[in-house]
Amino acid sequence: MGHNTPIITPMISSKKYLPFGLSSGFVPRFIAIVLLVFSGLIFLDAPATRAAAVLPDWVKTIFTYITYIGDAEWILIPSLAIALAGGLVVRFRAQNTANEKIKHWSTLAAFIFLSTAGPGLFANLLKRLIGRARPIHFEELGLFHFQPVFNDWTFQSIPSGHTSTMFAFATGIMFVFPKLRWWAFGLAALVGLSRIVIGMHYPTDVFAGLLTGVIAAYVVRNIFLSRDWIFEKTDKGEIVAKHL
Repeated sequence: MGHNTPIITPMISSKKYLPFGLSSGFVPRFIAIVLLVFSGLIFLDAPATRAAAVLPDWVKTIFTYITYIGDAEWILIPSLAIALAGGLVVRFRAQNTANEKIKHWSTLAAFIFLSTAGPGLFANLLKRLIGRARPIHFEELGLFHFQPVFNDWTFQSIPSGHTSTMFAFATGIMFVFPKLRWWAFGLAALVGLSRIVIGMHYPTDVFAGLLTGVIAAYVVRNIFLSRDWIFEKTDKGEIVAKHL
């Protein structure tokens, strides 16, 4: 494998229209692979839940702090503030080179906000509709008890909202700051793991969160592309971020 071909590229490429080969006409293969992975992870749901329950308290404490990262206020509040402030400056200042830079960075901040918040909100709506019981009900109700639509937080297990949010954020970072992608995806993976360790989700929930976050972030990116905001297509048909 060449130096410029990272392992993640075949699955999640920032230059493609959609991830996982979806834009290449391989939807049936993608669905088959997802179902295969889910089938394998199902066998880990129960053992992972039992193992997490007996972990030392200090381990759970560490991962509790890690899981707070997935609340994402540290991403959403600054990015929204920059987007709004930049938008106001552009609106009330005369057009010039500095103004174009401010507009670019405020639009970029808006993208980070929407590519993180949008998939997170979608995942939270989805898990309320599905209504899978969380691991807190494992001994009582088992792995596959569902209470769709009308439920409380203990029946909102799949997909993992924290995981969706953080993988959406990591994907957004990959689009605009590709050199930071490994740090962003590593952080997202840690948050996903933390949801299992502290007993809030099953491995299948986390995998579903990963898929939801990544695919939804691509959708947001493609909306920006269609409006010529932040992104453009090269002569080779690759999608890249504009740079001033």
